[in-house]
Amino acid sequence: MMTALSTLAIISSFFAGWLGMWSIIAIPLSLKLKWRPFRPTPAGQKLALLLPLYLLAPAAIEIANRQLGQTWADQGWTGTAANLVDIGWGWGIAIAGLSLVFTLKRWLGLVTVPAPATPPAADSRIKNWSQRLVATLGLAVLGLLIGGAEESVFRGWLQTQLEMSASPWGAAIAASLLFALAHLIWDGQAGLWQQPGLWLLGMVLVWARWMNGGAIALAWGLHAGWITGLAYIGEFVRPLPATDKPMWLTGRPQQPLTDVFDLILLLLTALLMIPFASWRT
Repeated sequence: MMTALSTLAIISSFFAGWLGMWSIIAIPLSLKLKWRPFRPTPAGQKLALLLPLYLLAPAAIEIANRQLGQTWADQGWTGTAANLVDIGWGWGIAIAGLSLVFTLKRWLGLVTVPAPATPPAADSRIKNWSQRLVATLGLAVLGLLIGGAEESVFRGWLQTQLEMSASPWGAAIAASLLFALAHLIWDGQAGLWQQPGLWLLGMVLVWARWMNGGAIALAWGLHAGWITGLAYIGEFVRPLPATDKPMWLTGRPQQPLTDVFDLILLLLTALLMIPFASWRT
């Protein structure tokens, strides 16, 4: 077993190298966009900066693996046809869970959905639905890209390195903490309210990897589904928290994982992984 100091040095070197490659693109881009880290970042700016970062993630992992004598399979990438099925299962479970929670919140009057100013004409409705379909497919692809990159780094590479010098649970706690803290780069102080939920999200995704026999496919599908579903709700539904209800029930505006329903959903998803693992084997 490696020492904690050696593991820390390896992890620090990895993130320094990954961010160093990204900085070649990010520095001029951030100057153009006038982006400042640790402050709330508009969605368009965040996406423009995140895409090159995540597209560079496979290269950073490959370089680290060559130096460490590790393989992608060591970190949960088995590349089997069954993994594609597991990604689909995870995506479906995530979308179903989000839909259930959103429906429950509407039924309880915890969120409201603004009505359109004027009902669109029939031809406009057809055009709107076609545009929405294309946009939804784009959100699904984006969710798979972001989810795959984050799972490869945090539940794949990072979790594996931490387990070299710590127990699996200790590694999961540390990896999930780093995963949550990384979001503050984009959210700033306002993102502190999401930290407990993000940490729990990370733990659930580690649990999904364990329940998937060490593969990250199920975790990837879950993560991608949550990203896609939340992006769709934010873009097309745009719900508003009820102002006459407690915030711990409604959640904070545009801040998922800040209400009790979202946290319960994560816990129920983790419980669902237990029979899934039994059925999968």
